[in-house]
Amino acid sequence: MSTSSLAHLYSKSACCAVPSAIREINKLVDSPGMKSLAGGWPDPAVFPGQEIIRITNELLNDKADRVLQYGTTEGLTELRRELARLATERYGIVCSPDHIVITAGSAQGMDLACRVIINPEDLVFVGLPTYFGGTGAVMAACGELLGVAVDNMGMDTQQLDDQLQRLKKSNQRAKGVYVIPNFQNPTGNTLSFERRKHLVELAERYDLIIFEDDPYGDLRFEGEHLPPIISLDTHGRVVHMRSMSKTFAPGLRVAWTIGPPEMIRKMVVAKQFVDVATNSLAQYILLEFIRSGLWEKRVQLNNQHYKSKRNFMLKQLAAHFPEQAQWNRPDGGFFIFVKLPKTLDTSTLLTEAIAHNVAFVAGQPFFIDGSGTHTFRLSYSQSSESVIAAAVAELGRLIKKKLK
Repeated sequence: MSTSSLAHLYSKSACCAVPSAIREINKLVDSPGMKSLAGGWPDPAVFPGQEIIRITNELLNDKADRVLQYGTTEGLTELRRELARLATERYGIVCSPDHIVITAGSAQGMDLACRVIINPEDLVFVGLPTYFGGTGAVMAACGELLGVAVDNMGMDTQQLDDQLQRLKKSNQRAKGVYVIPNFQNPTGNTLSFERRKHLVELAERYDLIIFEDDPYGDLRFEGEHLPPIISLDTHGRVVHMRSMSKTFAPGLRVAWTIGPPEMIRKMVVAKQFVDVATNSLAQYILLEFIRSGLWEKRVQLNNQHYKSKRNFMLKQLAAHFPEQAQWNRPDGGFFIFVKLPKTLDTSTLLTEAIAHNVAFVAGQPFFIDGSGTHTFRLSYSQSSESVIAAAVAELGRLIKKKLK
């Protein structure tokens, strides 16, 4: 086969897209003996395998003609109705099925939202740091990114306000803000209630769309749940992505997006040309899982499971990391974010760690401005306690050696 380059034929969006740093690191996870704290994947130990087997058998026996057939692009009507009820009762998001589209993972929700909102060169604000899946969706739509600092209360909305004012004075405007409000990837921090309200005010004042990505919100171990940003919005400026991957089964790829019906209709049209419809069988399984009360029970079990793993990793960090290292104590989610002295480069540390069969995610890919070279993300979600203990001990040894 010819190896001549086709680069001159690639679309602008293909050239704008960048690969995920996590996906590249995860290629190493299958290496023999690798102790990985890199991937923020759910723990297979809490997958509801037996329940899914039972529900699937019942569905195939009773209604195979429906569950194996194409579905509507917006998603199964009964499931959207059930999710609208869940959104209202559990999250305070008053909505109807017309506000919801079922997607193949929340990443598709973000992709579809960008397809209908972002034009080439539109400006979108994101956290410093933030999840590069969200920034990647903006870049794939050929949008441009501007960074806003993230601290222990989430995105600094006062700094965002200052930047928006500067843009306005120079006759420029932004199109939107991408934010992960709960147990943010990678920092594990949560956007405060005051900042959520401020963000909604800024969206109205500066005519912005808020992309609210909330895959971890149900995984709160302690403290009070904060209201979703969309529940504070009265002007239809928020598109809210929710994932069932962290509380149900990631391989089934079922998620949902809530937004103004007009925006949802446009996302449905875009989805028609992407994959026609989300997996029908998976939607029916999830519907029965929620209706039977299994999902609520699974969320509680997951929180107990991951809280124990978080506590264990925090103990290991305290035992093995030097005093020059700093890290947070998240109230939920999957991640702990570590900061080292700024003289250390964690990409170099990662190379050395991989040589010792330990993997994590260096911080710099989460910062669109190239900063954060002294930071890294640890995930306690997937690995066993024995792996966590061995990996943290080895990392602590390597960090202490570099500090000397």
